[in-house]
Amino acid sequence: MAIVNFSIPTTLEKRVGQTIREKGFSSKAEFFRYAAIYFIDVVDDSAISEDERIKYLSDAITREVIKKFHNKKIPPVEEQLADI
Repeated sequence: MAIVNFSIPTTLEKRVGQTIREKGFSSKAEFFRYAAIYFIDVVDDSAISEDERIKYLSDAITREVIKKFHNKKIPPVEEQLADI
């Protein structure tokens, strides 16, 4: 088996650690093997329709927004884009 070494930012390391605990992965190596297989078999699969890909990405964005802004008031779009 090949050995792969790489660095990840601290924020990603924290998210990976939390996911490992929540989902029950036995190690970081197992998590990254699973992530690579998932990307190759699911995300990068040309057999997946654009609708499925958009749904997956929309769900991922939704999870991230909920995690980051849960119970916080988000300014309206007009206010967010006022200085553009």
